[in-house]
Amino acid sequence: MPHHEKNRAIPSSVKNNSLAPSRRRILAGITGLGLGQVVRMGIPFAGAPLSGSLALADSPPTRKLPLKMNTPTHGLNRLGWELFGKLSKDDLFLSPSSIGLALAMAEQGARGETRDQIRKVLHLDGSQTDADPGWRTIIDSLRAEKPGRQVSLANRLFGQKDYGFLPEYTARLGKWFDAPLEEVDYQNNLEKSRVRINTWVEEQTRDMIKDLVPPGALTPMARLVLVNAIHFKGEWVSPFEKNSTKAQPFEPAPGKTITVDRMNKTGTYVTRSTNEAESLELPCKGGDRGVHFILPKKRHGLAAVEKNITPEDLDTLLFAEARPEHVKLGLPKFKLESSQTLNGGLISLGMPLAFVPKADFSGMNGGKEPLFIDSVLHKAVLVVDEKGAEAAAATAIMMRTLSVRIDPPKEFLVDQPFLVAITDKTTKGILFLGRVATPKAK
Repeated sequence: MPHHEKNRAIPSSVKNNSLAPSRRRILAGITGLGLGQVVRMGIPFAGAPLSGSLALADSPPTRKLPLKMNTPTHGLNRLGWELFGKLSKDDLFLSPSSIGLALAMAEQGARGETRDQIRKVLHLDGSQTDADPGWRTIIDSLRAEKPGRQVSLANRLFGQKDYGFLPEYTARLGKWFDAPLEEVDYQNNLEKSRVRINTWVEEQTRDMIKDLVPPGALTPMARLVLVNAIHFKGEWVSPFEKNSTKAQPFEPAPGKTITVDRMNKTGTYVTRSTNEAESLELPCKGGDRGVHFILPKKRHGLAAVEKNITPEDLDTLLFAEARPEHVKLGLPKFKLESSQTLNGGLISLGMPLAFVPKADFSGMNGGKEPLFIDSVLHKAVLVVDEKGAEAAAATAIMMRTLSVRIDPPKEFLVDQPFLVAITDKTTKGILFLGRVATPKAK
């Protein structure tokens, strides 16, 4: 036993190799995707090292990592965690990569204060006057496939037919985001346009994300929908045996117990720790993707972890160097789906101007009419089983203009004494002039 473990108390349950499953709410994340997917869920996780090692909850904090500042990836990570805290406190799954890339495409067409606010939310500081190559680097890196691991990432602009988007805007998104423009007709064929967007998303996510844009979400005032879709499927380096999956208890809240199918395996895994939380990484084939499960050290303490965790803590739990440990792992099979409208969260993070008619997206259309964000829709799905993990997400930013105002007709009601004149338009002469005090029937 290493010297630093000799003087630390070992729980009797660990000494006896019989530590009961730690049934706690957890956080999970997939790394290698720019903090690609983040999830909060009330599912069980059991972790107990064997052979006299210490329980994970007794592990000292892992040496913290210095934050990697001023990079688009860092900005995506920060955005994801900040949005995570703004959304529902129930089960939740989102993709910072998908949301961030969609916002970055909108930012390319924003100007003035509108652009400044979006860049603030993306954590792009003043030194990043041209972050375009950084976005393309992220996209190309995420798309790299290896045996046992599939990744698909696609961007697309669905624009109003014959609208006349600025060529420099569409060229910029084509070059740096690999986002071609596809014309649809919101004004004359709204439902067909909606179905086309959803069909494209389904194709890019292997049918995991359906109906991203629900009925009624689009109006004839729509001009552009910016869409990102991402799909990941990774096989565990060391898969679970199906015959080891058992129906076992989980405690989602104090005093409440449910039964779930829990996968069980003893193996060597990398674990990391902060003062309040611990994590375990399940590596996927290919060596550059991992699925992480984060537990509070205090039972049922996930809310406190989410409240107190810093970006530096999160980087430590996901990326810090740490030695592998011998672990008895219990993890449930599960599927999690989440659908969110992100308007409120993004506004509260600092970009309210983009959602009102005075927004400046003249970099998209030259300012020929007002453009602003109508809605930011996001869907994400995660499936974990004995073979591996599969996840998908999609984001749609719907840009619209103001409704054409139809004023009520001006009323000209002749129901009182009046003058009447007959004129000649050519000579501007008055041919006849009269007053009618009491109209009489002819």
